[in-house]
Order: sequence, then C-alpha cells, then structure tokens
Amino acid sequence: MNGKVHVWNADDWLKLREEYRIVGALIGCLAHLPRQDSFLGLPMVLLPEEVTLLLEQEVARLVSYPSLTCAPSNDIRQKFQEYRKCLYNQQVECFKEERKHQVMSMIDRIVEGKRRKLLELGHKKRKVGTESECSVLDESQSKNDETDANHVDQEALLREELDKIKCIDENSTLVQIFTGDVWLNEEDATPFPWQYPATSAENLRYKTFKDLWEKGHYLTGGQKFGADFLVYPGDPVKFHAQFLVVCIHSSEALSATDLVTLGRLGTSVRKTVVLSSLSDDGSSVMYQSLQWNVTF
Repeated sequence: MNGKVHVWNADDWLKLREEYRIVGALIGCLAHLPRQDSFLGLPMVLLPEEVTLLLEQEVARLVSYPSLTCAPSNDIRQKFQEYRKCLYNQQVECFKEERKHQVMSMIDRIVEGKRRKLLELGHKKRKVGTESECSVLDESQSKNDETDANHVDQEALLREELDKIKCIDENSTLVQIFTGDVWLNEEDATPFPWQYPATSAENLRYKTFKDLWEKGHYLTGGQKFGADFLVYPGDPVKFHAQFLVVCIHSSEALSATDLVTLGRLGTSVRKTVVLSSLSDDGSSVMYQSLQWNVTF
C-alpha cells in the first residue's frame, strides 16, 4: 500500500516481535478510542529492511489486496461491524474473568483496606466532633469503631466487588484490539514484487540492519533522533536504545561540523553514536563510535 508493507493480524505481529525481534511501528487507531494518539494499534508498518530480512529468512510472504483500494460494500461493512462487536464482547468476558481471579486472590488485602478506611473515618469523625465541642471523645466510641472495623463481612465485600465486575458492559471504555483480518478475502491476495535494496545507500542500510539483527539486537527507525537506526539490547518496551546508528559510505567525508553535531546529539540523548560503512569489497560492515569529551 503506497510502497509500505503492513501487518494486519495480531498473531503475526506478536510472533514477529517475540520470535524474530521485528518491531515495526503501530500506526492504527483503537476501535473504541479513535480520536486519541497515546496508544496505537494495528496495522503495523514495517521498515523496508525488516521486509527484506523476513523475505530472505522465508518467514513471511508479501501480498497485496486490491480490495483495500476500493470502498467496502455494504456486505463487507456489515460483516466488519458484526466481527467488531463479537470480538469486543469476547474481550469483555476475558477481562471479567481475569478481574474476577484478581479480586478473589486479593480479597484479604481488600478486607484489610476496608478496615483501615473504617478506622480512619471513625477517627476523623471524633476529631471533628471534639473540635466543634459538639461531643466528647470517649473510649467507648473508639472501641465501637474498632469493633465495626474488625467485623467486616468478607463474603459480603466479595459479592460487592464481583457485582462491580458484572456491571462492565459494551458501553465500557475498554481498549479493543483486533486479533485477525477476517474481512480480507484470501483469494483476493496477489503476490507483490519487492525490490529492496536497489541503490548503494539502501544496500548499506540493509547490510547494517541485518548485521546488527544477527548479533541479537532489536532495531527501529531512528529518524526522530536524526539517525538511520536505534539499537536496543532487548525489547524496546523494556529497554532504552543504546546506540544511534548513522550509515555513511566509506568514501564519504564528514565535516568537522557534522562530527560535532553527531557527538553532541549522542551526548544530549545519552546514547552512543555509531557510524557504519561497508568494507572495500562490500562483504562486511565496519563500525566506528563517537564519544564526546568536554574539557574545561
């Protein structure tokens, strides 16, 4: 689609991330929260380097769906709406079951919290009454409060919490995630030719990406940091990037201004700037790191 490759299926997205360290970038809106941009969903768009790597590894196949370029028919719209409603209801039920297990496993802590709340409430009432001289603080009232707090009905409290879970319905603002692409017709899929890398610059980018990927790193696009790639020691959800990789041909000269810019950029974002280039015969990737030292 417009020269970009997308992954539409959640199972495929999860497998690529967990088994092949392919991160991509989620660009879709959430079904029930389409106007926010804090959390994005499927589809996932892949870097061209990721696409080429997956094709070389024979992990994926590249197809196009001509139907996606046309306005959906009424039947497709109806099918999609039914699918979305069914999927959302399934997710609501899964959420209810998970929440139920959480409540039952934490009921002792919930009861203890209820007791502390009752004791604090009784203490506040006695304090207000004393300050307004409308009542006199006595030991019997304090003991009554402690007795009420110690006799919290655990079963009644559990039923109350479970009733709250039952009130979750289709109008709740839960995040809906599509887990499939059932509205796409597999018979409509046609093989799509892929020609990347096609230039010397693309070849350098791809070989750099592949080499770092084979070394066990996670990689994402580095445009927002002025680099070609960001390199992570683990899943980007759990780790910050360690390196900013800039691909430069070995014959390309860097000015002093460019070196200073890259050095200060790496220091400002607390990452090591790495310059990558190909060897003379183009068979291997060479790296050079930049470190910014400040002297007074």
